[in-house]
Amino acid sequence: MASNAISSVGWGLCWTYLNFRLYDIGATYLQLCLMDSLAAITYLSSRFWGALSDYYGRRKPFILSGFTASAFPVIVMAVMNDKVWPLLLSYLAACFFWAVAYPAYMAALTSDPEREKATTAFSLIGGIGFAIGSSAMGPAEALLGPSGLFLLCFCVLLAFPAFLVLYSEEPLPRKPGSPLAYARGAFSIRFRAGTGFGSLLVGIFLAWFGLQWASPLARMRLYDLLGRSKLIMGLLWGMSSMASAVALVLAREAIRRFGGLGTLTASTACYAVLMLCFALVGNPVAYAILWLMPVWSFFNLGYVLSPAEFTTEDVRGEAMGSCEVAKNLGVLLGLSGGFLADLLGREASLAISAIPLAVALLPLAISKTRLRGKRKRF
Repeated sequence: MASNAISSVGWGLCWTYLNFRLYDIGATYLQLCLMDSLAAITYLSSRFWGALSDYYGRRKPFILSGFTASAFPVIVMAVMNDKVWPLLLSYLAACFFWAVAYPAYMAALTSDPEREKATTAFSLIGGIGFAIGSSAMGPAEALLGPSGLFLLCFCVLLAFPAFLVLYSEEPLPRKPGSPLAYARGAFSIRFRAGTGFGSLLVGIFLAWFGLQWASPLARMRLYDLLGRSKLIMGLLWGMSSMASAVALVLAREAIRRFGGLGTLTASTACYAVLMLCFALVGNPVAYAILWLMPVWSFFNLGYVLSPAEFTTEDVRGEAMGSCEVAKNLGVLLGLSGGFLADLLGREASLAISAIPLAVALLPLAISKTRLRGKRKRF
């Protein structure tokens, strides 16, 4: 919990500022979408790293090494903060190391006996931390400048894994055979998970495809409507994160009643409607109100908890990694939103992003049906 608070403050400041810094120095919509899409390439290795953590029955070594290494590319951002491609490639390097740690991190979290309670608390603290980081964006740039802001981010992100040194884990039994032989299964289309998991992955892919398609465009439209004020944008982003944190109380109740998969499905439908609204609404106040709607709480909590409904603890790292692969394939293809924005216009591309979000509802519904059928049989 402590480590997540520190991490969220650091990335809330760094990632939020990086978006607008790129836009200010002349990045195209394609390049803005490329930022997260390039990062998605590194996350395609998540299933492999998650499977290795399952094999050894250890999460902590992967968590510490990956998260520590992910802080150092931020130094390059500080030095070359006025150039688009160095900023993009530095972010790509940070994400590669993040991909080593993240499946083990989530597997450890969702293996808690009260995983819904633990994940809700984890997300709540993360939301508050992100709100603090993003709200500090405007004052930090004014006080420190771009270079100083990125160096501050580096210091915070380096402190993040230091808290994880104190994390105590109980190792699981090591799997038989060699680690490479076990991890080879991470490159198979067969999954060590229950019936319906494949449909879940398709739904996750489509949902994240639509979400990544639209997100950079929606952010920059609000930024322009606010006169490109980083102070107001940072405060609004902080308010959005706080609203999402508070909404976790309702999201946890939704998880309890409808499960992670049901909550993920409903929030995906909400996002499909929201993206159409973002394309059509031109009043900055109305747009900001839509921006503050805390759909993310339901979507993210549903996304994190859905794979746990299909797996047992000893193979959960691979399942979490598989979901990260599906997610980031969608994020990777989401760069088409930037391409179409440069070609057809930002608002037209935003409206089209609702299509993959709506289509995602079908495989998610199929996955839910198969999961329900499995429970009835047992």
